[in-house]
Amino acid sequence: MSFRIFSLQLMGKIKPVEKIELQRKNLLDDYQEFTHVENSDELREFLELEKHIQSADFNAVKKEIQQLRFKGSKEEGVLKEFEQLKKSSGIKKYFKLEGSAELKRFETIKESDKLTEYKQLKEFVENGEFRTVKEEMLRSVFKGSEEQQREKEYNSLNKKPGIKVYYELFESELLKKHEAVSHSEKLKKYFELRDLSVKDKDKKREFGELKNDSEIKSYLKFDRSKKLKLYKETADSYHLKKHQELKTEVESDDFRKRVEYLKDKKKFEKTEAFKKKTRLKELSASDDIKFYLKFEKSSLLDNYLKVSESAELKRYVELKDLVSSEDFLKRKAYLDDPKKWEKSEEYATEQNYFEMKKRPHLVKYFKYKGTDAFDFFRQWTVSFEDDFNSKKLDTEKWSTVSAEAEKTLGQNYALPGDLHLFTDGKNITTEGKLVIETRKENTNGMVWKMPAGFVPAGFEYTSGLVSTSKSFWQQDGIFEAKIKFNPVKETVSSLALKGEKASPGVYLLEMGLKNRLGIATVNATGKLEMNGLDVSNLKKGAWYIFTCEKSGSAFTWKINDVEVLKLEDHSVGFPLQIFLSTIVTDQITPSKLPVRFQTEWVRCYKKNA
Repeated sequence: MSFRIFSLQLMGKIKPVEKIELQRKNLLDDYQEFTHVENSDELREFLELEKHIQSADFNAVKKEIQQLRFKGSKEEGVLKEFEQLKKSSGIKKYFKLEGSAELKRFETIKESDKLTEYKQLKEFVENGEFRTVKEEMLRSVFKGSEEQQREKEYNSLNKKPGIKVYYELFESELLKKHEAVSHSEKLKKYFELRDLSVKDKDKKREFGELKNDSEIKSYLKFDRSKKLKLYKETADSYHLKKHQELKTEVESDDFRKRVEYLKDKKKFEKTEAFKKKTRLKELSASDDIKFYLKFEKSSLLDNYLKVSESAELKRYVELKDLVSSEDFLKRKAYLDDPKKWEKSEEYATEQNYFEMKKRPHLVKYFKYKGTDAFDFFRQWTVSFEDDFNSKKLDTEKWSTVSAEAEKTLGQNYALPGDLHLFTDGKNITTEGKLVIETRKENTNGMVWKMPAGFVPAGFEYTSGLVSTSKSFWQQDGIFEAKIKFNPVKETVSSLALKGEKASPGVYLLEMGLKNRLGIATVNATGKLEMNGLDVSNLKKGAWYIFTCEKSGSAFTWKINDVEVLKLEDHSVGFPLQIFLSTIVTDQITPSKLPVRFQTEWVRCYKKNA
């Protein structure tokens, strides 16, 4: 009986296997979660967020936001400037007029045709053009005019005797007849006979007749008259030419109209200038023009025009737009808000950081980060495992025939003195755990006897074995299994790590006649010797995890993760297979049958390079 096992159990060091497995499961779950978190975008986001939250820039922004107030702010200065401008006399008067009915009327009249006409007429009347026209009209009278002089000269010429005679005779019948006689043969004959010394009676008589002819007498009388003489004198005279010239002019329609115009005392009233002056008076008397002229000179309009182009108004409008803008009002409300920090994006970012910081998987991540809690998972890799959950034994992993039997007979055989025969898997069951069942039943098999070799024999008991001889060998690493500690002293149930030979062997557990773990060797007499630890004090019927870690010649055994034994042994320097079996050493009390060697799982680890 081992005092070490006793004391460990007494002090509660060896915890129940359920607790150990739960701890292992939780640690594995935590490791898997840790690995997932470590490679997650969420962690990267959190670390970036943490760096940002803890940065000097973030804290400066936080401090700045928390210290922001409307009082004393740039925005308050802008609002005060606007209020001062709003109270300005010029600005107030400007907006009193801006948009008023009076200003609208003024602007309407200003753009009207009526005002344009008024201004044009006023300029016409006042710029001298009207006066020029009027004075010209006053000067345009008949008396003393050129027309009067022409008419007077014309009338004077009309009174001259030569002019009178000329127009009396010109183209008259008398003159025409005189001209006709002057070219007649009769008159020609008369002058021929008169100028001859006629002695011829006939010619005298003819001359006498011609001399007494009425036409010739009339001709000679008219030809010697003063009237004809005056006519001829006048016909080529200057006076006649001048008279004819004046006659054409004076008797023309244009001249008569001009004279009529010059004699007209109402001619100015008929001028366009007079009409314009009259229209100007009409417009000047209209309500619109009188309003316009009065309003144009008002101090209110004068102020309006001065302010409209001023920098003061420009600034007022600029500030009004600014202080009434949605952005300014939001900014003012923001500065007045005592909860502005809590409403900021930075606060939301900070709260997001705090929320993430409380997330269980992140809390757990930082709990483990930098610790050696997961060193096992980082340093070791599962190299072999079986939880026996299949309905049948996994023959890819396990063999039910020993390696020696495979090489020789091809089936399990017994040695002299054995009370049992290992069947070829008939005594093996799974479904949640591996059970090697030892039964009392007669069976036949083969026994190895020298020098005969394999000979048939009968057996009272059957049992079973499993090994990884065909699938798994490992020299160094961790080997462990969860086994129900239920020793039956007439049997030996064991989980051993063996090489090609039966000895030496590393035992995770041997229970039955003796309950122990360690390294077993066969001495010179063929007896099995165990260098190890007695574990008889373990609770019968309880499950335990038996572990052996091998590193070169160093061996460490653990029960439920509590170290119970350390050994140095240089004899086990070769690859090992896993071997589980139950042998019968004595007649088994019937009440103990069948004997069940139960293993819930087997697991091996190999250290990472």
